[in-house]
Amino acid sequence: MLDQILAIINQYEEILIMLSIISGVIFVLTLLITPFLLGLIPENYFSASYVKPTQSNTLLGFIKTIVTTILGTVLLLAGIIMLVTPGQGVISILIGLFLMQFPGKRKLELKLIKHNSTFKALNWLRNKAAKPPFIR
Repeated sequence: MLDQILAIINQYEEILIMLSIISGVIFVLTLLITPFLLGLIPENYFSASYVKPTQSNTLLGFIKTIVTTILGTVLLLAGIIMLVTPGQGVISILIGLFLMQFPGKRKLELKLIKHNSTFKALNWLRNKAAKPPFIR
């Protein structure tokens, strides 16, 4: 059994090295970009009084929605990968969900932020971006 595992590792050594390098790069990028992205979210975003600004129905507004949804999807997928590889998987998944547009998003966000550990982690990262903490 061990011989078979070693044979598979030797057979796919280049692919495993490439995946390790990609994982390391994603880990570093996540550490750098996460506080910045959290800093862009308004501090009262999770409060009951928060009113989302209306989206413009222009071409620029449509392109912005498409770009943020694609970026959110990439962060969501990277976060799922980082659950089993080095990286900030849970935080990346949360940021990806916050950027994406889908029905029931607000309800999911509020449910996720109710967990104290998630709330503390987001505020800790927000502090790294020199932004005030979130208000619930």
